[in-house]
Amino acid sequence: CSSMRALALHTRAPCVNARALTRPRQRNHTRAHISRVRCAAPENTGGGTKQDDVDDDVFRALDAVLGSAAATVTSDEDADVPTPLVMAANVEPKPSQYAKDRPDPLDGFEVADDWFGLGPKWDVPHGALKTFLTMISIDATFYVAGFLAPIAVYSTLRDPSEVPTEAEALTKDLQNVFDDPTSFSDIFLTAEVMQIVLGAIVLGISLAPHAPLPKGWFNDVFSSDAPEHNATGKSTSRARRMAITKAQDERRERSTNEAGVAILGTLVSVSIITALLYLAGLRGGEEQTGAASVDIIEKAFAAGPHGVANLLLTTVILAPMFEEIIFRGYLLPSLTKYMPPSFAVALSAVIFALIHQHGIGDTVQLLAVGVACGVVYSRTRNLGASMLVHAAFNGTVIALFALWTA
Repeated sequence: CSSMRALALHTRAPCVNARALTRPRQRNHTRAHISRVRCAAPENTGGGTKQDDVDDDVFRALDAVLGSAAATVTSDEDADVPTPLVMAANVEPKPSQYAKDRPDPLDGFEVADDWFGLGPKWDVPHGALKTFLTMISIDATFYVAGFLAPIAVYSTLRDPSEVPTEAEALTKDLQNVFDDPTSFSDIFLTAEVMQIVLGAIVLGISLAPHAPLPKGWFNDVFSSDAPEHNATGKSTSRARRMAITKAQDERRERSTNEAGVAILGTLVSVSIITALLYLAGLRGGEEQTGAASVDIIEKAFAAGPHGVANLLLTTVILAPMFEEIIFRGYLLPSLTKYMPPSFAVALSAVIFALIHQHGIGDTVQLLAVGVACGVVYSRTRNLGASMLVHAAFNGTVIALFALWTA
């Protein structure tokens, strides 16, 4: 209102075209324009009567302009231009409206300095202790599932009257079931399903207090873009946010290509690593400690088509989905609260490799897979891309085993 009165006191006639308020380039500067415009005219010496009439005309014109610009569009070329009221509803949130308990993860990030294209940190609503306890609990589900799965399969194979009553005989009978290739493939699949269910419960309990999550988590399935749930951008200029978002969106659109490059890089690196391990005597020997993936594959193939089907379902579909959600979807972003994305990718890959508890050869290979999955997920922020890399590696290992045994 003060801008309108300033115009009325220094002009003799309205100097604002009503259409200016409905045109995108002119509308943004209208208020500043109103306060600056001076229409040259001689002083009114007629006792103020004529000037008062002009003032009234000016205010009536401005009232008409401001009242109609929010409700109507005056021509076809302006049909898609947002009205002032719509623009007011889309005003950018103030910093005070964002999540107050977390720093802006974009602080200090520059697209030009992001050599690997890993993007900025995630907006992490939980602390280090919760991350640690969540991962420990999820790891514990592996042992719980490994204990319950053989019992569940055993109970389907034995009638209650056939179950030995003596502990030693029962242990021996359970081992016989476990050693049978067909039963083992069923146990393998059952254990994976149990671990997924238990792991999902643990993850849900851990993240429930923070729901809805900030943008960027789990492909935004459980996220909200409301400012009170996000800290991203609260202390960053609009231009920087747009540049970061543009770079991220471009990589996300190329998720399939990014995954393809990661798959190729993984297979090449794993081939080189495997060759070096054989030369160093760390693979192929009988001294290996820990489980070997080739033993699991061999046992599943021994069970015939049923065993192979269970193996493919477990290792190419279920395991990549679950493990990528846990290690790349949850652990990697959580680590970026305390370290750069590059370090988080490396550390999450190490944990991913060690938690499998395989032999040295498999562990080193899994480290390479973990790095590739972490890089492609950070670049695209698309869990589907990292799942594709993970599944492609597991499928390639099974295919190579099939060719070797054939």
